[in-house]
Amino acid sequence: MKVIVARHLGFCYGVTRAVEMVEKLARQPGPVFTLGPLIHNPQAIARLAEQGVHEIADVETITTGTLVLRTHGVPPGLLKKIEDKKDLTIADATCPYVKKAQREAQELARQGYQVVILGEANHPEVVALSEWAGGAWVVNGPEEAVSLPPAPRIGLIAQTTQNPETFYKVRDILKKKTQELRLVNTICLATDRRQEATRQVAEEAEVVIVVGGKNSANTRRLLTIVRQMGRRGYHIEEAGELQPGWFAGVSRAGVVAGASTPDWIIKEVVRKMEEMEEKRLENSEGEKEAEALPAEAAEKGPQEAGAGPEQPAAQEPAPETATAPSGETEESGPTYESTFGELKPGDIVKGTVVKVENDSVLVDIGYKSEGVIPIGELSRRRIEHPSEVVKVGDEISVYILRVEGEEGTLKLSKRRADEKEAWKRLVEAKETGAVIEGEAIQEVKGGLIVDVGARGFVPASHVGRGYVADLSKYVGQKLRMKVLELDQPRGRVVLSQRLVLEEEHEKRRKETWDSLEEGQVRTGVVKSLTDFGVFVDLGGVDGLLHVSELSWGRVKHPADILKEGDTIQVKVLKLDKEKGKVSLGLRQLLPDPWEKVAEKYPEGTIVPVRVTRLASFGAFVELEEGVEGLIHISELSHQRVGKVEDVLSPGQVVNAKVIKVRPAEKRIGLTLKDVPQESQAEEAAADADLEVKPEESVKEEEAKE
Repeated sequence: MKVIVARHLGFCYGVTRAVEMVEKLARQPGPVFTLGPLIHNPQAIARLAEQGVHEIADVETITTGTLVLRTHGVPPGLLKKIEDKKDLTIADATCPYVKKAQREAQELARQGYQVVILGEANHPEVVALSEWAGGAWVVNGPEEAVSLPPAPRIGLIAQTTQNPETFYKVRDILKKKTQELRLVNTICLATDRRQEATRQVAEEAEVVIVVGGKNSANTRRLLTIVRQMGRRGYHIEEAGELQPGWFAGVSRAGVVAGASTPDWIIKEVVRKMEEMEEKRLENSEGEKEAEALPAEAAEKGPQEAGAGPEQPAAQEPAPETATAPSGETEESGPTYESTFGELKPGDIVKGTVVKVENDSVLVDIGYKSEGVIPIGELSRRRIEHPSEVVKVGDEISVYILRVEGEEGTLKLSKRRADEKEAWKRLVEAKETGAVIEGEAIQEVKGGLIVDVGARGFVPASHVGRGYVADLSKYVGQKLRMKVLELDQPRGRVVLSQRLVLEEEHEKRRKETWDSLEEGQVRTGVVKSLTDFGVFVDLGGVDGLLHVSELSWGRVKHPADILKEGDTIQVKVLKLDKEKGKVSLGLRQLLPDPWEKVAEKYPEGTIVPVRVTRLASFGAFVELEEGVEGLIHISELSHQRVGKVEDVLSPGQVVNAKVIKVRPAEKRIGLTLKDVPQESQAEEAAADADLEVKPEESVKEEEAKE
């Protein structure tokens, strides 16, 4: 077997710099601490610990010494907290590429961009980046980017270990959600080189060993690349995890490693693989020699070939001779032991709970003695008492762990039987695409642990249809999922609730589109607000409620009327099924104020009005919400008026007389001629709940706007 080693692998510049910095500090007087693991490699961290470097989780636990900031960087709030500890010496081992990303995130936020980070939401580098950006939107791929709301200006940056191809896919999606998109490529070239080297190895090798910490994002990404290319890949941290069975029938095996993997670990892995190959070749030669032995021994006879008392030569039984069944003698018939079925470790049988004790359960499986299930073998979850799982009389499946002694004492496991049966269901569910249910029992880095009879993992990107900021709210809830990946030898179960939700969403979407018609009144839920309108979920289909359709009056911003989550009635104004667009209206369901204008404002009526906007030919004024009229420039004064702004200004409240009413055309003409102002205007404005502001105040407001 040929071992192919990637051209680029192991420590990158940032990791090398950090490790060398800490090793140098460890040789100097005084304690050295790292805030969290310096890098994502347990073996490297253990070696630093042997040199006296202590890992801490909370800066409050130390007061003096040297504190090393790890390669992933820290959030600004935490950095300030550290700097306030005057007796601490700070050694900044933050990767220069990460440092650059932090500066870019901070600058984007300062310039008013909504920062979007492509990366793993719970990764320490991304957590810090988000805080440097003043609170960013984090997506783990194009699927999550699709669910982001629109924003006027978006700045896109990436976790340094991200894949460039994914970065540009997210870019293309964000282009449709903003008027201005700014890209800052913060992906580390060293990471990109290792990913490209992994692809090259995977093209040649039949199986690829990925070496690095199980908690290393860049190493896990290498494993993903291997499997995406259709190759078998195994993720190990050290040489001792290698298994000979992985290389059975393999002529070319590859070795790749993440940017946080020490060189000495990589060398041990390669050496171990070469030793395995040498041993396999030796065994192969031995088997060839053994295969040649019977042909030679056949000429020498059974005794010379080694067939002694312990290896009798096979003989045909006499025709008249009958052999007794297993467990019987010719004289006595069946023995006592033979009345019980033969049990062996690994069997799964049914049994009945006959006793529940403090630390174990007795189960009758129809054997010569009852079986014992220790409390630790009752459930995969931690329990305080067996009664939390079973009660006397319950019929359960149990797994035979072992049969001990002459009495045949049985050690049983309900947990393992449940897992075996669960795996059968999981395999079937994966083959058929069936939906399975399981409870989310724990939030972990990158997703949720779920109980589906076996321990399952739901990646954060597969919990909901869009980005989920707080995974903890799902703990204790039942999730409906599909199986993404099964690896029984490694006990790996990866599931997705997102696929179920998307299928249901698509079904609702189709049903909604099939039933939508122009003119309908539908119930919807406010999904998001923008400056130009509101997106309303009609049941899998989003419709746009433009700001101009919210009210008969002028609306500055949709947030003045609605908020996310509101359930509202809307009217379908226009459908474009080819483009997937729905235009909605809300004001059409409200009373039209123009219907009673003729009654409320007959010609000759003097009313208080507010100036809303000026034009060269006159001033538009508001009589009430949704009802605007025009004071023509010729009606401003008996004297000739050169400019409208010489007489009126926006926001000003005046008395005006109605001189023309045309409700059908939604027009009202007014005049200021011969209309008393000043004190009368103030009194009328108070009656109409309109605020009269002096000219100076109006100008101040205009300046602010």
